[in-house]
Amino acid sequence: MDIKRWKVMLAVDDYGSFTRAGEALGYTQSGVTQMMKALEKEVGFSLFIKGKKGAVLTPEAQSLIPSVRALLSADEVVHQEISALKGTPTGTITIGTYLSCSIHWIPEIIQKFRESHPNIVFKVIEGAEDDLPDWIQERRVDIGFLSHQEGHHFQFLPVMEDELFAVLPKGHSLEDCSAVPMEKFTGAPFVTTEYAPGSDIYRILNEFHIKPDIRFLSINEFSVLSMVEHGLGITILPGLLLRGQTGSFIKRRLKPRSFRQLGLGYSSYDDLSPASRIFLEYAKSFLLDD
Repeated sequence: MDIKRWKVMLAVDDYGSFTRAGEALGYTQSGVTQMMKALEKEVGFSLFIKGKKGAVLTPEAQSLIPSVRALLSADEVVHQEISALKGTPTGTITIGTYLSCSIHWIPEIIQKFRESHPNIVFKVIEGAEDDLPDWIQERRVDIGFLSHQEGHHFQFLPVMEDELFAVLPKGHSLEDCSAVPMEKFTGAPFVTTEYAPGSDIYRILNEFHIKPDIRFLSINEFSVLSMVEHGLGITILPGLLLRGQTGSFIKRRLKPRSFRQLGLGYSSYDDLSPASRIFLEYAKSFLLDD
């Protein structure tokens, strides 16, 4: 069984394209095609359906994904164990995170960590609140920097209470409030990145039985902030993301005050690779001292 072929299959699934998967892994498009044909011959059924939206896994191939990810994770662990026994820890750590964490936490943590572990490579993937729990459980990422999510089956290590703030355009009628009462969001023009049961904003407003008038859904929090500045609505954003930001907006505490619990998520400590375990302990110490 050729491990490289399975890695390529996952890359095609992730990127939705033979060409983009090849670019990411250093293969030509024809090389990827040949490897996938060889893998299909080995398993005895088609792996991909090609359509207008690119290459999509067949149902049979999709059912293999959890086992394939477990296989590749085990292969990575073996290589890292060998490196650790030689006294030179190496390996790749895949991190899933939110925009706020990737701006304020991840760069500094990785920079300082690599001072003592220069041979460990990082892959950082940004995702939405609904994405990260699935990525951790499916082992698409080794460690996730995310907020606490109920109903998911993975380990969660809390490291910080991050306060959520009301964000208003300058001159808004609520500008003079020292704290914005939750009921003020009822029916108010609202902009956000997502509004689903897995999001912190949904959780907070739903707790108070509030249904905002969602006018715009944007791709990231900075786009949301720009919409607020242009008077298109109000929003709620985490303090970590607002740290150091300036512009034509004002932030106010919520009434009552509300928080999200940020931390580190991973499938299980025993399943982590040696490099991931070292990084987990380092990140925990770094964040708890922050």
